[in-house]
Amino acid sequence: MILLLLLLVALGISLLFGGRLQSLGRVRVRCSYLILIALGIQIVAFSSWWDTVAPWPWLTPLLYALSLALLILTVWLNRATAGFPLLGVGLLLNTAVILANGGHMPASLQALQAAGIATSQAAFEAGRTANSSVMNSSTPLWFLGDIFYVPQPLPLANVFSVGDVFIALGAIWFVVAHTRPTPDAAPAATDD
Repeated sequence: MILLLLLLVALGISLLFGGRLQSLGRVRVRCSYLILIALGIQIVAFSSWWDTVAPWPWLTPLLYALSLALLILTVWLNRATAGFPLLGVGLLLNTAVILANGGHMPASLQALQAAGIATSQAAFEAGRTANSSVMNSSTPLWFLGDIFYVPQPLPLANVFSVGDVFIALGAIWFVVAHTRPTPDAAPAATDD
């Protein structure tokens, strides 16, 4: 939700300074269907329905890794498009910590508490999703996990990672770059 809010703010600022929404609509993202497939895989893999029908416990992290691989492929295919390089850095950082932790994004208990998501590890475990876990002293690449937070009194309180910051910056760059006003063509010179 925070990313969506940031994108709306970036879009609004760009439009205020003469940007054009139509320009954003003309951007062609190669193999954009891979994004939809990846998101569809994640929706299924982290649904309560999947928890009841999944035949093997290792299948959910495998599906998560597959969805991340599809997103990385999409970023690679579009690496020359404004914003995609930063999106790629963020996605790679998040993928590294997720894979190092068996398909879970580790989150700091202190950050979870400050964001009002969980008061204790037991409370987090009771309501957590399959793609997250509370970090401890042996968590690999803990510094790439969800260690930052928007505190609870603020709207959209949540936890986020350094990878999420890069993803947000890349998405903002994409929106601003593809909505910014284009300079009018200079009038053609005439020979007198």
